[in-house]
Amino acid sequence: MNPDLLEYLCDPVDKSSLVLTEARYGEAGHIVQGTLVSSSGRRYPVRDGIPRFESDRKQQDAVESFGDEWNRFNFSDFHLNWLHHTVKNTFGSADAFRGKVIVDAGAGSGIQTRWMKEAGAKKVIALELSHAVDGIIRENLRGLERVDVVQCSIDRPPIRDSAIDGIVICHNVIQHTPSVEGTARALWRLVGPGGEFVFNCYPKNDLGVIRKARLGVYYALRMILSRCPFWVRLKYAQIMSLVRFVPVLGFLCEKSHLMVRGDVPKGPRFLARCYKAGVLNTFDCYGAHAYQHLKTDEEIRNLVEELQPDSKKVLNFEEYFLRPQPIGIALRLLR
Repeated sequence: MNPDLLEYLCDPVDKSSLVLTEARYGEAGHIVQGTLVSSSGRRYPVRDGIPRFESDRKQQDAVESFGDEWNRFNFSDFHLNWLHHTVKNTFGSADAFRGKVIVDAGAGSGIQTRWMKEAGAKKVIALELSHAVDGIIRENLRGLERVDVVQCSIDRPPIRDSAIDGIVICHNVIQHTPSVEGTARALWRLVGPGGEFVFNCYPKNDLGVIRKARLGVYYALRMILSRCPFWVRLKYAQIMSLVRFVPVLGFLCEKSHLMVRGDVPKGPRFLARCYKAGVLNTFDCYGAHAYQHLKTDEEIRNLVEELQPDSKKVLNFEEYFLRPQPIGIALRLLR
């Protein structure tokens, strides 16, 4: 934990200030152990350089599968996907991160945190609730300076309101929280003047008989697979990713939502990346995590208008609601 992280942290319950006590320092002055005490008397430990704002047991259990998932799958093979989809369609180029303080809300494996820092971000704060913070995230962020990991729920972030004049980004994550709207409001409050909130949410596309049927297949299959052991879900994802290579059959399987691969940019090891994308995306789609909300276009439009009524300060609005939607695109709400 970098000492300057204290400038951003607060008690997630009432947003009161925190004081570091019982601190132990490591190399380069990093804080490795200690206790954060709020003016309200609540105490939060710093263990192994990570401030811990763990939620109740129910929320920890809700994201346990994500810890298992990211410790099993590393997203590191998908840098091209990130650049061609998320970055290009949302920001135009990775220059958008240069010199910015960034909050990566729902950091997952931490690899996108690394890519944003390597793209020139001034500082990145990775928020992640799952036990991936003690596994794959630690590995993926090794050797980086001015990057901090905070274990917390992103619907109650321990960051001061209006503290971030850079970017608060929540990409492909907000639908996995108890309330999409509640989490969006909490993250928007972190954004200060000149900053922006970037988010997207899995769409609910149920217009027409075929789409309703496909959505029904998804709900039914997820109900079954999400209750299966890890190895069963993994084996299903691996088999379906191989089936995707079968002409016609593989295409129909993806169209009927029996598996998910999506677009994979051309480049080195293309077939291997196609297979890995199929396994990861299918496993994630049918994961054992507690929450997976799908939102209609109208619900997202209403949420955006609530957060930022000035349409001139909402970027990617028209493009976001195109069908088919540009892959990886997210809305950008400017403060």
